Amino acid sequence: MQAGDNFVLLLLIAILLIVVFLGLRRWLMKPLSSPWSLTPDDEIPITEAVALLEDAGYEVMTLKRKVPITILINDMEELESRFFVDHFVKSGEEWYVVRIARSRKPLEMTGSSIRDHLLPYQLLYPKASGVLYVDVNVRNIVKIEFQIDL
Repeated sequence: MQAGDNFVLLLLIAILLIVVFLGLRRWLMKPLSSPWSLTPDDEIPITEAVALLEDAGYEVMTLKRKVPITILINDMEELESRFFVDHFVKSGEEWYVVRIARSRKPLEMTGSSIRDHLLPYQLLYPKASGVLYVDVNVRNIVKIEFQIDL
């Protein structure tokens, strides 16, 4: 090898180290993606609930979402279930899970009923600011925020 070859080799190694360092730095600085990433839907059909939410100042971001749940009992029996989230809405920087009232399964406005019916949605999406319970029959939106003190 000639004297100039050593310089070129050191220069290539330095460039390679810089590229690796910058790539590693970019990778480490990238925010962690949540398994519950919410991608807004392109088109949201206007229903009574969507119109009510938009009139109240919320931006409806998604259609109904299905959250599949697998339940394993005693390491043997496997059951399938699911949760349905009616919409996700945004108000400013805050996101909310939306649950639309059902006539066959009404929600009593008591602590235990709200806990049993709506707390699972907050626990599924802990970054959500709360749950909006929308009753289109009486044109009412109830914003519910949970504070869990451990």
